[in-house]
Amino acid sequence: SSSKDEHSFLPRIIPSTEITTGKYTLTYRSPSKKSKLSVQAMYRSSISATTLVGIKPMWNVSVVPVDLSKNESVVSCFQKSIVAGTQIKCSVTAKSVDGESITEASYASALDALITSDSGETVKGDIEYSGLPGEFNILFTMTRVGKASLEVKYQSSNGFALIDDVPQSIDITPADISVENSELECLVAKDVTQSEGSRCVLTTFDAFMNPTGSKNNEGAFSIYASKTGTNTVTSTKATHISGNTFAIFIKIEKSGTWNIEAKYFSNAFSRQSSLTLLPGPLDVDNTMVSCNPKVPAISEGTCEIEGRDMYNNLVIVSEEVARRFVGIVEYRSDSSSKDEHSFLPRIIPSTEITTGKYT
Repeated sequence: SSSKDEHSFLPRIIPSTEITTGKYTLTYRSPSKKSKLSVQAMYRSSISATTLVGIKPMWNVSVVPVDLSKNESVVSCFQKSIVAGTQIKCSVTAKSVDGESITEASYASALDALITSDSGETVKGDIEYSGLPGEFNILFTMTRVGKASLEVKYQSSNGFALIDDVPQSIDITPADISVENSELECLVAKDVTQSEGSRCVLTTFDAFMNPTGSKNNEGAFSIYASKTGTNTVTSTKATHISGNTFAIFIKIEKSGTWNIEAKYFSNAFSRQSSLTLLPGPLDVDNTMVSCNPKVPAISEGTCEIEGRDMYNNLVIVSEEVARRFVGIVEYRSDSSSKDEHSFLPRIIPSTEITTGKYT
């Protein structure tokens, strides 16, 4: 061969997908210059073996150079904007220096496509012959939102060179909201009486963790609060805050710990939240007092106060609330015995603060 350089042939063996055929394919990258090659497959008895045995025959291959015309060849992309995760198709119209379309399918290996994005993502394009004269397809997929630039190079006698000096530009936009990647976080109200209820924030992402969502998505969200033994509470009044963030309030009147689930249309977020709601202040109209109807003489009579809030939740017992109660004990008008007895009423809060009880 008259031409010998530092070219890397990158030979590799590819097994057939049809396992009964016994076939394997040896591929290699031919050099750009006119030259003569010898190609032979070798075999070793095991992966760890060091001895190689040649498989006959050895083939003599002539490399016929294809000189691409930079001025006549064109790179073009069919989409200027595309959703993340969608396959992008661009093409190279390849012509030789004599003005003829390049029709050798193997010339695809003489082309190189690199796509870089201001998001930091970089991918290599797959190049294949389309079957049409001079047309080679470039296929690639970008998953991060940003502006992607495609540079296509061809193998020249001096190494790889750009076909187009100005790269093709494609805007990668976010995909639809993914319930698998989106987040839910709730801030509990001070208690069940807070008028607007608890505030939940939805932060939405697509399947590739790109922020996504707009005001147009407000009506697609709903929040569900569930608690054993109670009815599910639903809220569908979402508000777009900014970017990929939405807020939705949910009014829950029963105290206790609630499981919170968000949905986008009918699809539930994979991440859930919880709220532990406190009861509201004591409401006199819902609070009950019960006393023993008979009390032995010279003993301690007791009554039980069960404090409840405006929604009939048992209130939290505290010394501060106990001091607000006043116990009044006096002789009735029809009592046959009336003296100067001191009844000494007092209020004692329960040691179990969630019972709402005072004695």
